[in-house]
Amino acid sequence: MATGLLTRIEGAITRAIPLNPIQSRLTQALASISFDDIPFSAARVGAPILERAEIQGTFYVCGGHTGETFEDRAQHQAHDLLALHQAGHEIGCHTFAHPFVTKLSDTARDQDRQANANFIRDTLGDVMMTSFAYPYGAVSLAAKAFYARQFFTCRGVYRGLNSGRVDFSELRAIGIERRQHDIGEVRDLVAEAKERNAWIIFFTHDVGPDPSDYGCTPQNLEDVITTLKDAGIETLPVKAAAAKVMFG
Repeated sequence: MATGLLTRIEGAITRAIPLNPIQSRLTQALASISFDDIPFSAARVGAPILERAEIQGTFYVCGGHTGETFEDRAQHQAHDLLALHQAGHEIGCHTFAHPFVTKLSDTARDQDRQANANFIRDTLGDVMMTSFAYPYGAVSLAAKAFYARQFFTCRGVYRGLNSGRVDFSELRAIGIERRQHDIGEVRDLVAEAKERNAWIIFFTHDVGPDPSDYGCTPQNLEDVITTLKDAGIETLPVKAAAAKVMFG
């Protein structure tokens, strides 16, 4: 109980201290759709759904999971990463080994970051990952400070929209997850994003008819895309969207 309370307090303090605040220059709402870990189904089912809608997303990769199974879900293969990159999707960093980064020293964080960068260079060539997502959504001030120095943007899992003074060291996001997905709530959030000229970032993991608690069905993903299109909101990869937030 005490440990859980301390973790919640630490998370609240961390979220309250923006380490890379950017004043948004958006004059209209913007959206991004992202996938964490890149399970096999995210690459083989999720990406084609985006492509049919003429949308490019951000896929946060853990190089240490390539060709492996993680949390009982088959993960991507190396050639999936190449296909995603060639289709114009952004490849972002989700660490190499998917650790709780809050429990690592800066030296260990940097070793893991470099391992993922080396993996991507060996797999995709001259590709530099500039977008990061925290594994498990775990963030501390020390971890936030480290990754904010290494990446253009860092995305968390704390629910919310990004508007006004946007913290690029811990971007807010909306999960498209079996355990909590509510398309009615998504429509309300999209409408709010449009009213506030906010950047709304969606994330999920696997995509299939029987997804994990952290994944979604193809219909869930299609419903989110339809909602964004009906609202007239442009959807871009995180890197491109962040540039618009910063520069207009």
